[in-house]
Amino acid sequence: MSQFSTMVIKITFFLIINVGIFLLDQSEATKTKPISDGPTPSPLPSHSEKEIPSPQYKHFLEECEKRITEKCSHEIFNEIFENKTISNNCCSELVDMGPDCQSIMIQREKDLLKNKNEKNTIVQRSEDLWKRCSKITPMDKKRQYPKVPQRMYLPGYDNFLKGCEEELTEKCGAQILGFVFKKNETASAVDKGCCSKLLNMGHDCHDEMHVRLQRLADRKKEKSDFVKEKGHQIWKYCEEIIAHN
Repeated sequence: MSQFSTMVIKITFFLIINVGIFLLDQSEATKTKPISDGPTPSPLPSHSEKEIPSPQYKHFLEECEKRITEKCSHEIFNEIFENKTISNNCCSELVDMGPDCQSIMIQREKDLLKNKNEKNTIVQRSEDLWKRCSKITPMDKKRQYPKVPQRMYLPGYDNFLKGCEEELTEKCGAQILGFVFKKNETASAVDKGCCSKLLNMGHDCHDEMHVRLQRLADRKKEKSDFVKEKGHQIWKYCEEIIAHN
């Protein structure tokens, strides 16, 4: 790894771990409950240096930061980037941060490293470190760990939505909305081409579309459970007609 790459990663690594200097403003973060006893299923954020973190995301980072000392953050960096070995005590601190904090750090490393070989090496070391430390100090099932916020509060959310919308297209979005909100509309109102776009859009986009449709249903005073069910129906319908053609 080049000296410049190492320097950039080292600086950013400590900005992540020591959230007090994470380029955040001094306002108090929204006090959402960072509770989880396992890794979140939510997709991880793609960071942008110009994007202002949401209060929920800042609070999550602060919860991660509370669980690790500066000494151990140095040891973790040295393990990952300089092939040194961390102490058992710092292994315990790493595990005590929880799987979501570890996942965010790995994602941040992916964002920063441009060289594919360097990226794969560092990410693998990070994952290996977590596995090794988890064996030394297993996670406590009764322990409450910081939980990464919902996707809407994560960096890169707007770009994610834009990508979903571009993949689906306005025409297909209108077909799906018609099916979801018109009580007597059948799934056949969505043509094969739009079904293909919906499936190509992927589960992450579809799940987020579900959430947004339910919020829209609430505003329109529609039954959100009905909207949720029709969202599931259209996905299954599209899987079937694409599979049979």
